[in-house]
Order: sequence, then structure tokens, then C-alpha cells
Amino acid sequence: MPFENLNLHPYIIKAIKELGYTTPTPIQKKAIPELLAGHDIMASAQTGTGKTAAFILPALHHLATPSKINSRGPRILVLTPTRELALQVSEAANKYGKYLRRIKIVSILGGMPYPLQNKLLSQPVDILVATPGRLLDHIQRGKINFSRLKMLVLDEADRMLDMGFINDVERIASSIKNDHQTLLFSATLDNTITSIANRLLKSPKRIQIATQQTKLDNIEQRLHHVEDISHKIKLLSHLLCDID
Repeated sequence: MPFENLNLHPYIIKAIKELGYTTPTPIQKKAIPELLAGHDIMASAQTGTGKTAAFILPALHHLATPSKINSRGPRILVLTPTRELALQVSEAANKYGKYLRRIKIVSILGGMPYPLQNKLLSQPVDILVATPGRLLDHIQRGKINFSRLKMLVLDEADRMLDMGFINDVERIASSIKNDHQTLLFSATLDNTITSIANRLLKSPKRIQIATQQTKLDNIEQRLHHVEDISHKIKLLSHLLCDID
């Protein structure tokens, strides 16, 4: 099935064609129609399966229609566990949306100076990509208005759980009072992630592309006992320098 059959905006189709994309990946094929129909989704997809495009393409499609609410706040919010992933999402949004007019994409990340972030947030924002801790800080300082937000994306939800960000994520979600779609993407959909999804999503469509077994096939685990911190550092250095 070609991308044209997904009913995305022609300018988005033009951009992805220039990037050499012709047919959607399984996660894109299943998720994009559900998102364009307005459903919440919880999806299991591994890195490298095209999941970023699975949520950014329909997000950009919604942005092609101007908002009726006069506000500087974001229309799309993407939460990611790391700075590196946030930058990847922002880069993808810029590439796929380059033919859409006046789309403003902003990243709010830990390590960035506050004056720069305050300046970025003082202007109208369409897509806001952020790490949870820094975004929550700006919310508590009254710097962000969610009155026109239409889509909340929780990217790599399992990693955010592992890194201790889920409480921040839930506090951010609770600060969004208007009706909106919520998307949860995770490498796996175990009981904990499903419980989080049940709290944050409304009657979500469940999409499962990868399984837990697929994730673990190529992982070998070892336990090395050490005598003290000095021994641990020496062993770690040895392992990092061992090419094999």
C-alpha cells in the first residue's frame, strides 16, 4: 500500500516522497489511519520500525488546518525520555513538514539555558518536543498554555518508566484540561505500561508490532562480582576497551 492511500496532506506526501519513502512500515500502516480518525492508541514498536513517522505524519496533517484558538501554546506535545531522542523527533518533524506553511517546532530539554527556552516559548509553537522534567518546570512557572493542544505523544514510554519520569509525565498530562488525543509508544506493552495507558488514554486502540521475545533475542546478560569500587572501575574500563 502506498503512502497516498493513507489520506495524508499532499504536502506531506511530497516531502516523504523526496526522502525516498514509498510504502508505510507496519506500524505506520496500522497507526496512521487510527490517528487520523481521532482515536487514542497504545502501540508496541521497536526502534527502527518507523514509529516516529507513525505519529509525526498525522500530527503534521492536523497542523495543516489552522487552529481556531488564539494562543501561543503548542498544538502537538511530544514527550521523550532523552535529549537525543527529542532532537531526532524534531528533525523528523522538520523534514516531513517542510512544505507546510509556518510550522514552528520547538525543543525544550534539560541542559538548555532558561533564557533561550523562555524566548522560544514566548512565540507561537505548533509542535513542542520535550523531556518531562524540564517541561514540568516550565509548566509550574506558568510559561506554557495548553488551551489549543490536540495531541499528546508519549514516546518510548517504557524508557521513561525505567528512568523514573512517569510521575512527571502523569503530572504533565493532568495539566492538560482540554479534549485531546493521547498516543503511547513503547517497545513492549507489559502490565505496568498498560496500567499507565489505562490512566492516561481514552478507549485506546492497541497496536502490537513487536513482542517481548523479539526484543530479547540478541541480548546476553552476565553478572560480574567485584570487591570494591576500585575493582569495579578497573573491570568496567577493561570491558569498554575490549573490542570483542
